[in-house]
Amino acid sequence: MENKFQNNAIRGPINAFFFKMISGYMDILFGNSKRKLFKNHPETVIEIGAGTGANMRYLKVGTKLIAIEPNIHMHANLKKSAVKYGIHLEIKEVVGESIDLPDNSCDFVVSTLVLCTVSSPMACINQIKRILKPSGVFIFIEHVKARDNSMLAFIQNLIHKPWHWFFEGCHTNRDTKQLLESVGFNKLELETYNSYSPFIPIIPQIRGRAVK
Repeated sequence: MENKFQNNAIRGPINAFFFKMISGYMDILFGNSKRKLFKNHPETVIEIGAGTGANMRYLKVGTKLIAIEPNIHMHANLKKSAVKYGIHLEIKEVVGESIDLPDNSCDFVVSTLVLCTVSSPMACINQIKRILKPSGVFIFIEHVKARDNSMLAFIQNLIHKPWHWFFEGCHTNRDTKQLLESVGFNKLELETYNSYSPFIPIIPQIRGRAVK
């Protein structure tokens, strides 16, 4: 399965540069949540949409990170981040809907602000569930669809097309909360909240952990 927005010769490098530049600001917005969610992670972590490596700062030195990152323009900065944070990096240039890892093989999978972008979020979530071992943990932070008929919903719908084009297929109004609730994890801890920032379309968010 291929995302038509990935590896665009113009958007790809621009997005790689943009996300590298805002890494520090994203830590201000999400750092506390990520530190709690990443706490006590195992020696090997699988990350869906690792981007430029912004989440490596929350991993213990010496962690093995298997990065599912189909956008080749992210890879150079991803490798630099691995050196900076002392992470053993393996990059897999595949999409989240087609993860080339065995069934029941992973203890810990991460996705932050990624399920909005994949072509088929349900297929991606099912892949995550497939590769997790029994009692394996999936942690997530995602922006979601706003409440119907709210001002945020109006803004999300208004800006969706240009946002979707520039940010490589990102959906401002995807109901990821409902998708996670429908998959059938043995345990789902999910918090809905607003993360106020200049990025208005992604203010409504969820965070939590799912156990297979």
